Amino acid sequence: MSRKIFVIWNPFAGGKALKICKKLSEKLHELQIEYQVFDTNESKSATKTITEFLDSSFTDLIIIGGDGTINESVNGLKYDIPVSILPAGTGDDFIKNVSIGKTLNEQIATAINGTVRQIDLGQCNDRKFVNGVGIGFDGQIVEDMATKRVPLLTGHAAYYYHVLRILGGYRERSFDYQIDDQPSQNDLILLTIGNGTTFGGGFKLMPEAKVDDGLLEICEIGKVSGLRRFLNIHKLSNGTHGSLKEVNFYKAKSVLVNENAMLFAHIDGERMGQPPFEIKVLPEALKIRML
Repeated sequence: MSRKIFVIWNPFAGGKALKICKKLSEKLHELQIEYQVFDTNESKSATKTITEFLDSSFTDLIIIGGDGTINESVNGLKYDIPVSILPAGTGDDFIKNVSIGKTLNEQIATAINGTVRQIDLGQCNDRKFVNGVGIGFDGQIVEDMATKRVPLLTGHAAYYYHVLRILGGYRERSFDYQIDDQPSQNDLILLTIGNGTTFGGGFKLMPEAKVDDGLLEICEIGKVSGLRRFLNIHKLSNGTHGSLKEVNFYKAKSVLVNENAMLFAHIDGERMGQPPFEIKVLPEALKIRML
């Protein structure tokens, strides 16, 4: 069967995405592989573009962009075809969970001819995710980035600014939730449910998460004093925060979080609003090309 590749790229990812798109197009043309390129724009997300234009004639999907573009693309995909990722975002957290090569040439080769493997997805209410859902502190950061923009600060700089701005004063919230069949009520700084390991452009919140084990990784962080937060924030970057007594990890297939107007959430780094949330794993739900 001849191949026909659907390429979607995010022009808002900047010059990096454009460079990758041009180089990929040159390689596909050289290999005489049929392809079509679609971009996202302010009026049409990747979800809408893929839903509208990706039909049964396409054999592959290649995504050029960051975690948000990957999330939107997966939520628009209705066909069981292999997906490839060429990272062009700010944090590119999800790609840390799959091996696609280090150089652009290696990544393009993997995108075209990599081994197809099955990985899990998660689902929060009616929206799928590749990386995870963060509720509480990390959800508040994403909410603040959207509603309290700081001139001249974008990407990593904006994220870390908001982390440091609220880190000391953010108060733990009351969580009413259920992990699989076990109900809990705790005061937490955050509750993060992950398919992948890394969030926020480098915080390894879920160091034991695996995208192909049929389970979600849950991290809960309880009450930590303001000074101890600053002294231990580096542990979130290297994934050693499990050494703190306030941190617990669980593996589960589902998590329910009950309504609470004081909690904000993100899904794959994008605003998700407030609970209630019904979160579950979707085992082997996505075909992805990797080394």
